[in-house]
Amino acid sequence: MSIATAETSHEGPNQCPSLATKPMGCPYARGENIPGPTAYPLIGSIAYLDLKAPFESMLAIQKQYGPVFQMVFAGKREISVCTRELANEVCDESRWHKLVSSGVSTLRQVVQDALFTAHHGSRQWGISHRILKPIFGPLSVRSMFDEMSDVAEQLCLKWARHGPDQAIDVAADYTRLTLDTIALCMMDYRFNSFYRDGQHHPFVSHMVSILSEADIQAMLPDWAGFFRPRAMRKFKKDIQLMTELCRGMVEHRRRNPVSRRDFLNAMLNNSDPETGERLDDDEIVRNLITFLVAGHETTSGMLSFATYYLLAHPETLAKAQKEIDDVIGAEAVSAAHLGRLPYLDAVFREALRLMPTAVAFYVTPYETEMLGGKYVVEPGEAVCLLLDPIHRDRAVYGDDADEWRPERMLQQEFEALPPNAWKPFGNGQRICLGMAFTWQEAKLAMAMLLKNFDLEMHDPAYKLKIKHLLTIKPEGFEIRAKLRRGRTATDLHNELRRGQPQGQEPVRSQDMPLGQGEELAILYGSDTGSCEALANRLASNLDSRGFRTTVGAMNSAVGHMPQFCVFICGTYHGKPAANASEFVRWVEELQPGSLNREHKYAVLGCGHSDWASTFYMIPLLLDAKLEVAGAVRLLPMGKVNNARDDAFEVLDRWTGEILGAARDGEPGTDPVGSSPSWSSPACFDVTVVESPDVELTNPSPPPGFCTATVSDSKILATDPDTGRREKGHLELILPADMTYAPGWHVQVLPRNDEATIDRALRRFGLRSDSIIVVNAKNGAISGGADFPLGMPIRASHLFAGRDLRRAITRSEVLSRLSELAVDDTARAALATNKAAEDLDENPRSLLNVLDQFPPSAVPITLAELVALLPRMQVRTYSFSSCPASMAATAGTAARVGQRATLTFSIIDQQANPTRGVGSNFLSTLAPQDVVHVSIRPGQDSSSKFRLPSDPSTPVIMIGAGAGIAPFRAFVQQRAEFLRNGTVLGRALLFFGCKGPHDDLYRDELSGYSADIVTVERAYSRPLGGGAGRYVDDALLGSRRDEVVELWRRGAVVLVCGSKGLADGVVRTLVPVLFGADKLESRIGTHVVGQEDWWEDCVAGGRYVAEVFA
Repeated sequence: MSIATAETSHEGPNQCPSLATKPMGCPYARGENIPGPTAYPLIGSIAYLDLKAPFESMLAIQKQYGPVFQMVFAGKREISVCTRELANEVCDESRWHKLVSSGVSTLRQVVQDALFTAHHGSRQWGISHRILKPIFGPLSVRSMFDEMSDVAEQLCLKWARHGPDQAIDVAADYTRLTLDTIALCMMDYRFNSFYRDGQHHPFVSHMVSILSEADIQAMLPDWAGFFRPRAMRKFKKDIQLMTELCRGMVEHRRRNPVSRRDFLNAMLNNSDPETGERLDDDEIVRNLITFLVAGHETTSGMLSFATYYLLAHPETLAKAQKEIDDVIGAEAVSAAHLGRLPYLDAVFREALRLMPTAVAFYVTPYETEMLGGKYVVEPGEAVCLLLDPIHRDRAVYGDDADEWRPERMLQQEFEALPPNAWKPFGNGQRICLGMAFTWQEAKLAMAMLLKNFDLEMHDPAYKLKIKHLLTIKPEGFEIRAKLRRGRTATDLHNELRRGQPQGQEPVRSQDMPLGQGEELAILYGSDTGSCEALANRLASNLDSRGFRTTVGAMNSAVGHMPQFCVFICGTYHGKPAANASEFVRWVEELQPGSLNREHKYAVLGCGHSDWASTFYMIPLLLDAKLEVAGAVRLLPMGKVNNARDDAFEVLDRWTGEILGAARDGEPGTDPVGSSPSWSSPACFDVTVVESPDVELTNPSPPPGFCTATVSDSKILATDPDTGRREKGHLELILPADMTYAPGWHVQVLPRNDEATIDRALRRFGLRSDSIIVVNAKNGAISGGADFPLGMPIRASHLFAGRDLRRAITRSEVLSRLSELAVDDTARAALATNKAAEDLDENPRSLLNVLDQFPPSAVPITLAELVALLPRMQVRTYSFSSCPASMAATAGTAARVGQRATLTFSIIDQQANPTRGVGSNFLSTLAPQDVVHVSIRPGQDSSSKFRLPSDPSTPVIMIGAGAGIAPFRAFVQQRAEFLRNGTVLGRALLFFGCKGPHDDLYRDELSGYSADIVTVERAYSRPLGGGAGRYVDDALLGSRRDEVVELWRRGAVVLVCGSKGLADGVVRTLVPVLFGADKLESRIGTHVVGQEDWWEDCVAGGRYVAEVFA
């Protein structure tokens, strides 16, 4: 990225009329003058820049003029900020937004509105971003590891075959590495850059010419192009040739489609989940160019600078190499290893601090701002964040800010940095989408190189020089690479081919059943978190028995199903979970023989027998389709009926069958012994760390979750007799790239309350600031560990995110706790069937059971507690607002993200000690608190729980209690329709509640005109002791005839509430509506009776129910 600007985006005026003729220092509107060099007529400030070294020129100017200075390019001023404090100010997205300026603006001639070059607010950027973001999720990036490893091995073999005396151009080889990696991972295309006799692929040649010319054009006035016709013709020719190369890739994929979940297929096949639009071929080509250019240039620069600094400081090279030797040893580098290399993380962070490869980015204010309290900046003016001085701010990094010291970037120190002190990947909603991809790619390459080679500078006297295009990298930096431990290139080739050191035997031959030490993928489909929790529990069980497991969402396996899989999934309104839908669709499209007998699988289905029509629908479909495709079923499908089963207890029994099937190649029971009763602590050691100087890690939210900010919180209803809070309302400001619609859901990741956390801490004699480390035992790599392994973490942080209130199961009491008891009285109390039966009547958490005995009587260890407690499950709520209605009063917050409200019942935890974690968590939140959320469209784009697509269609809405939430959103949406002149059909809302005290949103709903909604309320406990009525009573009351009339006109019935409510509505409405249709002969000839007729109504979308537990 250039640090000078030729032309800003078309987002606002940017020119001071006096600047073309007056020297810098003239008054500019109001506020103080911004210092800077004199700007001359026509050429502005370009005379101060060395066009061959603009980066160094800007740094020299910054040192002369201080933390804020301005220059003029093409008659427009550019303001540079150079301290962390000022960076923090202009990174506030409620006041400032990205500006496409400088060389990036010039690149719009190449790629127009692609992700990197799109103007702020670009509609096309939103569509592309939503389509492509899932491809760069953590699990998706992890699935690319093998392809990344393929290219990294090519680099290693090239260096090995060159021999120890060959001078290696590091930047050139890292460019080959990163270009080939992104092309292979993202579009299954091989540039084969290591097989071109030292020449770069033509794409690179055209790219270098374009970037160099874009940088020059950014610093020259617009009219300068008339005097550079040859350069302009070459620029256009390079653009044409690079575009043709990428268009050829797109056409090749269209002619040769593959079942891969990659970048190119996402652009070709996926629709925007918000608008339903798809990308055309021109947009696909532009984004392809963008990612090939931006995705490899910055990563190759980061690797190059990290290599330079390590070799310039041998003591840090030794630390990095020792960490790699300790963690990886003689094994092949795996994805699991990368997460256990914290010093290598620090190396890359420090390299990007000292040499950010994208040296700057630009913002501009929404409104006139007073920068730093004294410099006026108008909307559309370019403010450049010059990262080199920001990253070397002594107020943040101390007197040694200019020195290489990776230790300052270890996790604890890194997390302690003030906001916006380290910005190499940009800011906010426009932060680099491929950051996780870059990080994994770079760590893998460096780990593989330092594991296999000893590196040294070819010229020990080399001093760092900068090569500048739009990004920077070292110039003229060469190294030598010598294979370690006396190996030859042939030895390395054999090790890489086998995936293990020469001389070691493979764990098993390809035709043997799965055995100990092998990897088993546990894939879940989970909208609410239940199946994910079961997947993690199963992984922990299997890890303790010698298996190596990985855990992920089913969508992460689209196109590349692992050889050994266990699927745990449910059915949601007849559909797969959102994170399983793509995989199920892929499986349905598989032809017989698409898979082979090396693919072995088992399915654990979760369902609820009360929903008979969809009971186990998706698990049964998956189980059958995989067999038809050619995979081998390890054992019959396991089943969890949530209407009666304890899911964890069923899982623990099923684990024994999995063990037997995996080891013997056929269904059976665990030959080693009885199935584990809970997640075995044999996988883990837990150590309490005394030193206060350790580097801390905080648990991260699950993939797909973002941080929302609370803007308002209130209690809607309080019991008039007891004073207990019953209903709550929460208003959130969502992240800027997060959108929603009426009928959609939000998932919330709750935390335990302080009192519950303190109980757990006290049980083990821990303080709230106690630090623990959880390690996998015996070198096991635990796929079931959904907490940081080997990383110091506050015990309170860990317990905050574990399900401490989960009801303990019968088997956990009878087997594990009774075995742990050392006191005769405690053992006798826990070992009886009566103790287990008591749990059926009065469910209790593990802490509640343990609190009955002193710690010495049942000495459960921290390892056992950590292994037992699953991660907190997400809670799902319906939005109770319409975005358009919220935007009307959003004000400044709208610049950050949409506002949304939730409405929820607050469960009484005194009466229900194992329930209510989510609702009570929400009820304690206050403005400015943050919460982790994920948005789920109303199951999917085909969901029928929404207002009719034709607004003139009548709608009958029926809800009770917090079930009013989606209907409040629908009513707001209808109000917006009416405001825009849309003709609306009649709408009735039947709402049930106890009485006036919990008649939610009464004033708001009563304020709407009858054109928008008519509300009929049913109080079950009215004031004065009169007879109560319920919603089904109201349906048959004074509005019975109106309901029938609306049904005749084609009304849609929407129900939201408990299963009891839904069943009552069906019992009440079906006879009445069936009779009306029968009377008017509107029943098809195929219909035998009332039940057939109602099934047709449901299938046709005339009746849609959203039922919650």
